[in-house]
Formats: sequence, C-alpha cells, structure tokens
Amino acid sequence: MTIPLASIPFLNKKIKFPVTPHIPGGLTTAAQLRQIADIADKYNGSLKIVGNTITIIGLNLADGEKAIAELGCQGESFIAKQVRAVAFCPGKPDCPRALQDSTGLGLALDKEFFGQELPSKLRIGVSGCPNCCIEPFVKDIGMYGTAKGYTLVVGGNSGFSAQIATPVAEKVPADEIASIVNSILAYFRQHGKSKERLGQVIERLGWDHFSQEILPEKYRKE
Repeated sequence: MTIPLASIPFLNKKIKFPVTPHIPGGLTTAAQLRQIADIADKYNGSLKIVGNTITIIGLNLADGEKAIAELGCQGESFIAKQVRAVAFCPGKPDCPRALQDSTGLGLALDKEFFGQELPSKLRIGVSGCPNCCIEPFVKDIGMYGTAKGYTLVVGGNSGFSAQIATPVAEKVPADEIASIVNSILAYFRQHGKSKERLGQVIERLGWDHFSQEILPEKYRKE
C-alpha cells in the first residue's frame, strides 16, 4: 500500500522530498529509465541511484504526487510500517559466483509481501551466495545461497540501533522460503509493538519461542 504524500503531516509544506517508484530489485528497462528521466526533467528534479532504487529528488509535494501518478507504479514510502522493497543481487545465471537464483526468489518475495502492513518497517534481502553482496545480515529477514539451498538469517537491521541477524536455518530450498517468511510476518504482527523491529521482538520473547512458533521441526536446533 502506498501512503499519499499529502497525508503525511510534516510533508504538507512547501519543502523538497524524494519520490521513489517501486522497481522490484531495480530490474528495469531502457523505456522505463527514459520515462523516469523525462519526468524528473519535467518537474525540475534530479536522479539519485541508491542500491536497487532510483529516486527523483528536489520535487515539491504537488509535483511529487503528479510524478508518481504519471509513472503508473507504486511509490516506496520512507515512513510506512510495512514490508519494504525486497533487495536482491543478480544471482544465477547472471553472476559467476552465485549458487542460487536470488533474482527469481527475490521477485517472488517482493510480489507476495511488498507493502504488507506490520508493527514496524521490515526489510528482506536475498543474496545468491555467501559473499552476501546485498547485506542480508543487516536485514530483518535475510538469506544467502549455498550449493544446498539457502541459509536463513533473522533479526538484523541497520540504523542507530544496528544489530546483526542470527542464522536460524540452513539448506532451505527456495520453494520453502515464502512459507517461512509468511509465518515470520504473522509472528511479527501478533507479538510486535509499534516501532519495534523484528529482532527486538524476538529478543524480548526469546529465540526458543520464535523457533518453536515459526521454524519447521527439521530446521530447529536442539
């Protein structure tokens, strides 16, 4: 779900702010890039590329609303309490180091979970190998590919209270990831408090509680 910019109290002024169209994984086309560039020019904005996102900066509130409408896609909120855009690296077959198809999995996860409401923001990252280019260990839910599946890590985040994610399952097949992520989100909705990140919820309730509630028995550590 996209929050209308005009509904954000502290943005309801003549100030500048970023407009970020949702482009899953940063996978785009030359035509879409030209469209974004043309709209940036139309409203006297500039383009900023960060990770998997392209942001139009320097727009005022009214022009920002027009720009996102003309792009014909969802916008990415920087304050919403929801699942943010899933980050993922190229993976197989486009990266020689990749051990898994992180793009295929990342797109599937983004399609299913992006924008779902939660007690706080939640970031998901998918890397195709243990090199972890997409930094899954500072995501609320992260995973990296190995020759025998994915290693799932949970509870990380960056920011002022940064923490490293904890590995919770190994050799997880790609087709089991979405089900586990869905269970984690349900757990977060049930137990999370406002503005509390997933890792803080798990630490408050205990990792044993999380494991018993979420992980299939074959992945639980004795």
